[in-house]
Amino acid sequence: MERHLAIRKLSRLGNEFYLRASLAVMDLTPGQYERGIVALLLLKRCAPDWIEGRRIRRPRDITRTSSIKAVATSLGRPYPTINRHFHKMIADGLCVETEQGYAISNTEANELRVVRILTTAHDSLVRLAEDIAAGLGLHRTDGKPTPELVTLTIAAALDMWLVPFEYARKPVTDWTSKLVWLAIIVANVRHITDDPELSERWAYDTVPDHHRVPMTVRTIAGITRLSYGTVFRHCRQLEAQDVIEYDRGGWLLGNRQLLSDDVDQNMRDILGYYTRRLNELSAAGFDTGNPDAFYLGPRPEHVCVPPDRPSRE
Repeated sequence: MERHLAIRKLSRLGNEFYLRASLAVMDLTPGQYERGIVALLLLKRCAPDWIEGRRIRRPRDITRTSSIKAVATSLGRPYPTINRHFHKMIADGLCVETEQGYAISNTEANELRVVRILTTAHDSLVRLAEDIAAGLGLHRTDGKPTPELVTLTIAAALDMWLVPFEYARKPVTDWTSKLVWLAIIVANVRHITDDPELSERWAYDTVPDHHRVPMTVRTIAGITRLSYGTVFRHCRQLEAQDVIEYDRGGWLLGNRQLLSDDVDQNMRDILGYYTRRLNELSAAGFDTGNPDAFYLGPRPEHVCVPPDRPSRE
């Protein structure tokens, strides 16, 4: 990628977007992260039913449905596995089976969590635009927002949230391992992401290992809401895949693991994808230079990373 594009800085901000998305999934199906991914894909298919202009609300009628086979195919998971998740979601009241197929349930009891995650999806994408628009040189618009802008923004956000599960599955294909890995990647350099001077210093180049903050299993568990034992097991799996390493009493994504043409190409691809999707929204009236006008709720903050003190675990 061209030298003038701050690829590392922009990638750090993109990782913040994906960590925020992952924890929103945990809110949708508490304690069942992988089931939440399945629910998220179903929600992507059903979301237009829940949106009316700028308002997100419970629909009276269900018109958008999907099938277990379609979800399994999109996520690259065995049909029996996805089938089990669907039946658990039905028992939980999140999903309903209709004559046309499966849908997110439109019961009053289900309304709050669905409205919350759709609002989070919308506003997380607005926050991403706020963070990266200037760095990517996105299009500005003087046009009036179209009536469909909220629907288009939520559709784009859910598409983007699902990219690691539908398309960019490698190098970490286990979904829970992917969450742990992402938390480590973000937390290692959060002090740089949040510091304007350090962020610019490492805008174009990888952050040296001695500037990365290793994360203990306990802190990773606090970020991800997974149990200590689950995080420990997945850290060992990630270490075996050579995508993290243990250093100075904690886990980190090492500099050597970032110095490859494949990593650079993946970064180029995802930044190009951000550019395309945000420019599409700009064409519908989203002003990337004035994101504050487009939030539906409070501006999302970065996921909390508690202070850590590396120690042997």
